Amino acid sequence: MNYLTATDIARAIAANEFSSAAVTEHYLQRIEQHNSQLNAYVDVYRKQAMAQAQQRDHDSGARGPLHGVPVSIKECYLYEGTPTTLNYPPLKNYVGKQTSPLVQRLIDAGAVILGKTNVPQLLADSQTFGPLYPTANNPFDLSRTPGGSTGGGAAALAADLCALELGSDIGGSIRNPSAYCGLFGLKPTENGHSHDGHVPPLPEQELGFSVMNCTGPLARSPEDLELAFRVLYPEQQLQLESKPLSGYTFGYFDTFHGLEAGQSVQSGLGKLKRLLEAQGATLKPITIDAQLAKRVMELWAEFFGFSIAQNLPWLIRKIFYFKFRPALKDSSLDLIPALQRGLSLDFMHFSRALHYRREVIDELKHCFADCDAVLSPTALGPAFTHNHKHRRIALDGEQIPYMDYCFPFVALFNLSGQPVLTVPTGCDSDGLPIGISISAPHHHEGRLFNIGKLLAQSGLQFSPPE
Repeated sequence: MNYLTATDIARAIAANEFSSAAVTEHYLQRIEQHNSQLNAYVDVYRKQAMAQAQQRDHDSGARGPLHGVPVSIKECYLYEGTPTTLNYPPLKNYVGKQTSPLVQRLIDAGAVILGKTNVPQLLADSQTFGPLYPTANNPFDLSRTPGGSTGGGAAALAADLCALELGSDIGGSIRNPSAYCGLFGLKPTENGHSHDGHVPPLPEQELGFSVMNCTGPLARSPEDLELAFRVLYPEQQLQLESKPLSGYTFGYFDTFHGLEAGQSVQSGLGKLKRLLEAQGATLKPITIDAQLAKRVMELWAEFFGFSIAQNLPWLIRKIFYFKFRPALKDSSLDLIPALQRGLSLDFMHFSRALHYRREVIDELKHCFADCDAVLSPTALGPAFTHNHKHRRIALDGEQIPYMDYCFPFVALFNLSGQPVLTVPTGCDSDGLPIGISISAPHHHEGRLFNIGKLLAQSGLQFSPPE
């Protein structure tokens, strides 16, 4: 039963090969055995999950596509009667009064909710630690991060403590954890909004602003991502493609804003390119102009500031800024003025940023115009050792600023709003997973699912930690 995909579990339950109660108990036992080392879950709903599973086994009516499948949800999603704290002390006693529509869709599709997974404070980091919850560890190396902010969920999936995770992404929060833990992850076309039960914005304040936010699944197979996408976003008209890899033109780049991916990521990207060429695909190098890259990063930082600040008190905004100021000053990205504009919540700055964003998206579309999909790094390197002070990260004999290592290649596609699939390309010489991102034009998730499945059939699959 170990490391079955959500798709395989759903099929086995439908065929009466085993019960939802049995597979749920399997996961609960693994959580009890491994979570104390990983800190992947911050809440486990043993009694509730077993009751749900037993109910699924006794259901005689129509069954949903996730019938009986045990899943986890990121701690930031509202689930009535359970905490949503964001690892943030002012919310330490908050209990959800309603359930996120996305979580409800999982339940309505027959899923069993095992528990909530670990997050960094306010979801604002590329690793997972904070004042309320213990540090989440990577199953491939406990001394390293599983990423953030969906770090707990990625650790749970990679250690087989769930079959599927509901995550979210405003700055790589699905893609970096997927890359660091050897998983498949999907950041859909920009889709987050203030009424999907995702926090932030902080709950029960009736705010309607959202920008760059994306909700989406992490999984151990591309088929599971497609299954979850259909359940979570039934209003989307998913147009699946069926052509072979030889029918696609793939752009690729490994340098952005003057930052070049490290050797491990270069090797993973090279492996993916060789596989595609062997399948007959066309590959085309892409260069993103330095000035365009600079505008992308500045706009991303400004919008991130607006998004995180919209219902935080002035003092908390100041504390947030000073927490990340040393890493921002150390970075080559020069994002402090842009972040300050966002944290100011000045409407004219926001309106101008929206105008410039449209211009930048048009320029990026021009860069990618001749490509069906584009390959790029996720982070500059693999999962890094725990780094609560946001100090520089060792990479190929150099010390890379924290912000430079984690954010540029992923922030690009939050700013553009495009869908991105992260795929595992195997492990480096240290046994650490390397994930490469594949982007597509807006609303072409069906293309990404087809590409992902073809790559998995060609050998790019999740491999459990040893």
